[in-house]
Parts: sequence; C-alpha cells; structure tokens
Amino acid sequence: MKYKLSDYLVFSQPIISNKYVLVYSTISTTMILIQLDLYHILINKLFDKIDNTSLNELLKNKILVSSSFNELDFIIQENKEAIKNEDLLYQVISPSANCQLGCEYCGQVHTKKKLTDNLNKKIIERISNNLKIKKYKKLGISWFGAEPLMGLLNIRKLSAALMELASKNNCTYSAKMVTNGLSLKKDIFFDLVENYKVENFEITLDGTEENHDARRHTKLKDKTFALIFKNLKDIVNDPRFDQLNCAIRIRCNVDESNYNSAFDLIELLDKEKILEKISFYTAPIHSWGNDAHLNALSHQNYSKFQINEYLLLMKKQHSFAILPGKKTNIVCTSLHEHAEVFDADGNVYNCTEISQVDVYKDIHAFKLGKLNDESYVNTERSFASWNDDILNGEVPCTTCRILPICGGACPKLWKEGISPCPAIKYNIEDRLLLEFSKRKEEYLQLKNIV
Repeated sequence: MKYKLSDYLVFSQPIISNKYVLVYSTISTTMILIQLDLYHILINKLFDKIDNTSLNELLKNKILVSSSFNELDFIIQENKEAIKNEDLLYQVISPSANCQLGCEYCGQVHTKKKLTDNLNKKIIERISNNLKIKKYKKLGISWFGAEPLMGLLNIRKLSAALMELASKNNCTYSAKMVTNGLSLKKDIFFDLVENYKVENFEITLDGTEENHDARRHTKLKDKTFALIFKNLKDIVNDPRFDQLNCAIRIRCNVDESNYNSAFDLIELLDKEKILEKISFYTAPIHSWGNDAHLNALSHQNYSKFQINEYLLLMKKQHSFAILPGKKTNIVCTSLHEHAEVFDADGNVYNCTEISQVDVYKDIHAFKLGKLNDESYVNTERSFASWNDDILNGEVPCTTCRILPICGGACPKLWKEGISPCPAIKYNIEDRLLLEFSKRKEEYLQLKNIV
C-alpha cells in the first residue's frame, strides 16, 4: 500500500536536545513524540524506510494515511453523519428581551418584552413536535438573552414543563445559562440547580473592577463588577456548591483596551480561592451585527496573548484543555438539525446572534418562523449548506490544517466577510510545547515516542 503524509498535521520545533519533534493530528486529535530522524523521513516522503512498528503507530494516529484516502471528503462526511445521527435536541430560549447592562460591544436592542403565557405554551408545543421528528434521547436547553434572569418566572414555568416533556418522551434533560451574573444571587442559583436542572452557568467578567465597569455597566452607567463578584463568591463558598453536579464558567471578553486586565482577573480569582472551583477562558470581541470587531486584537496578537494567559493558568494549576481532545463535527447552533432559538417576541431562529439585532430584523433567511403566526414557516435553515460550502472551496477552511478541530468557526461571520478563525490556528505550535511541558513525564517514559 502507498502512503502519504496527512494534510492535517502540526509539527513542533525540535525539542529535548534537538532529538525529537512533537506531531499533532487534528483528525485523530492525538499528539505523539517522534525521533528527529523519523521526522526527516516523513518530511522527505521516504516512507519505505519506516519500520513496521513505527508505521502502524503513524497510521493509527493518522500521521500517515493511504495515498488514495481523500481526507477532506472524510471530514465533511463525518460532520454530516454527526448531524444526522445526533441524539440531542438542543433548544435555546430567551425568556426576556430586557437586560440591565448597556455593554458597549453588544449588538442587541433591549426592550421590556417577556415571554407571555401564550408564547410559553407555543414553545412547549414546538419543542414537543421537534422531539417527535426523530428519536432524540436528550433534550438540552440553553437559557439565553438579552439577560435570561430578567425572565426568571418564565424560566421556572418553562423548566417544569420541559422536564415533564422530556420525561414523557423518554429523554434525559439538562439545561445551561448564559448570564451577566448581576441577578444571580445565591438563593436563585441553588434554586435553579436543585429544582430546575440548570447545571452549567457562564458569567462574563471583562477583567477586574476598573476595566469591567468601564465596559459592562448598567444602562444608567452604574457599576456592576462588585455585585457580580459578590454573587460569585457567595455561590462558590456555600458548602452546597461542592456537593452539586454543576459548573460555573467565567468568560472574559478582551480587546485592545482591556486584555491586560484578564491577567489581573485571574490573579484575583486565584487570591479569592474561586479559580480552583470554576473554569476560565477569554474570548476576543467580535462583530454582533455591529463594528465591535474593529477594536479587537488582531488574530496574531490575540493568539500571543492567549499563550500568556495559558502560562498563567498553568502556573495557578488551573485545569483546562490546551489541545482539543475531540473534533468539532457540529460547529454551532445553526448546524444542529432541529436546533431552534426562541426569543421573547415569539421569533424562531437557528442562530443565537440574530435576535434583537436591528441589522438582521428584515432578513427573512435568518428567521425560521413566528410562534404567533403558524402560517410563517421558513423551511430553509440558515447555513444548512455549510459543510458543502467548505467542501466546494467557498471559504478558506477548505485547505486549513485545523479544520477538523475548528469546524470552520462561525458560518455567519464568514458570510459577512469577517474571518472568525480561532487563536489555535495561529498558536498551535506553542500549544504543542505547552501540552508537552504539562505531560512531560508521560512522554519521557516512552509511552508516546515513535
């Protein structure tokens, strides 16, 4: 059989006295340590010089593949199969169109509208119909915004009905929430976890107090950091927190004006004994139907910043994934076969970044339906052709070595002419070295050396 080097590989610089090289396959999502001689054999395509034991290891990790193997076709087909065979019905609900905050980079227009009892009923009916389309085994709900806790009563009402619906359809039930954290008081948090199965929370803190309050203030310009941070401390310091199966993730949005404050936030979370109980990540500011991305760090600068972020988190012994441990077959909400986003106006979408954004309000293609207008049904789901778009070379992802672990990032941003490429595209070689430093003993025991 003839072989070829995979198109989806990342090699490190020579390490350990220039005797070895790390190689990571984005298709198998595995990293192995190879001897420098073997590296030169691979690069020069002298595959007949590889011994059988090494050859089998290289094939197993998809460093080498059959010369007749079309890797891109395989990736796209695998993505399509993952969508077709998915057993989770994922639904996003915005119980309120309101938010206390007036974040400078937010693209939404907030109003005082909330889901009515009639819309709640129609959401349950629609999700019930979605569950019957195919035999789903899991029902997953994401409480989203504006700010979901502005519609807490609706969350409680709908959660009870959704849990009952899942049970009737022999499905497991789980829920998560993306919240600004301002109203996430301790009693509300534990009520949501214990009674309504909201098990994952994402809270945004854009650095420490000064930087956060300059960006994430209320619409009346009131400061918010101290209140959110107190809520966080109260929750994680409660003895019940460690006993429950729940998780809190802190997101820090960064751009040119505040990225250094992310390091200060990590230090503060560590000092307050919070970092060890939550997960933490940063995200670059992006376009939300606006020009927020113009203030973002460049891809290259953010990727360098992220490595420094990782170094600090490693120093604090914070657990996080340096390299992806699995591929991204379904890149976003819009690619899930029957995922839907319901907003407080009764609109139905399949992308979380469309609702309440003025620039999209008249774009019919983004809307799947209207709950109070059953005659309005759009059968064309936005971005349904995404995998074929990649296959046909309509986006740069077609020839990108990180495609299997990235999935193409955000189809909407690509369509808008904005590159959503993640930092790993630019810093993956550095990540290999970080991963090796973290697992050095394992590698030096020759478990992964070829």
